[in-house]
Order: sequence, then C-alpha cells, then structure tokens
Amino acid sequence: MAYDMLIVYLQQEIKKLQKNTETNKLNSMKQKPSNLFWTGSKTELIELTYALHSSGAINSGTADIKELASMFEKLFNVDLGNYYHTFIEIRARKSSKTKFLDKLTEVLIRRFKDSDE
Repeated sequence: MAYDMLIVYLQQEIKKLQKNTETNKLNSMKQKPSNLFWTGSKTELIELTYALHSSGAINSGTADIKELASMFEKLFNVDLGNYYHTFIEIRARKSSKTKFLDKLTEVLIRRFKDSDE
C-alpha cells in the first residue's frame, strides 16, 4: 500500500516539474524581445490579422482579435494603434478590400512559377 502511495506521489511531483518547465519556457519566450520588425504598413498587418482571425486558423477560431493584434504587436515590434478603426477603413475601400492579401497571393504564385523554371 505504501508503495502505491509513493508511486502516486512521485507521479504528481513529475507533473508539477513538467508544468514548471513549460511555464518557464513560456515566460522566457515572453521576456525576449523579438528580432523581427514589420516593414509593411500597419494597415497591411491589420488586414492580415483580421484575415487570420476570420479564417479560424488560430486556436480553432477561439482567439479574439485583441489577442491576435497584441501577439502581432509583440512579435513584430509595432504598435497597431486603433485596429478596429483601421478595419472600418479597410471595409470602406472602393477598390479591393483585400489589397494586401491579393498582393500576397500574387507574389506567392510568382514564386511558384519562378521555382518551376
């Protein structure tokens, strides 16, 4: 009986250690500033952020826009400002509402073609 209790205790301690290790990794990632900088326009990054949010490709669609915008701000060392207002401006565009996404599609297709040659 004591042996069984010891096994349960050791398993609990192992889980605690694993959790602490994961927490330390996450904290160290949060503390390190990113070496990446967004060199496109803020509007382009906001368009990309809303596209990813709308696709549901992050956290199975459960991440909210504020989380995504905050993550991109940290990742790319940029202040997106009032991204809600910028989204309204993107929606009001007379030309393509997905100008940056269209550009991304175009350059990726061009890269595919160049790789095939």
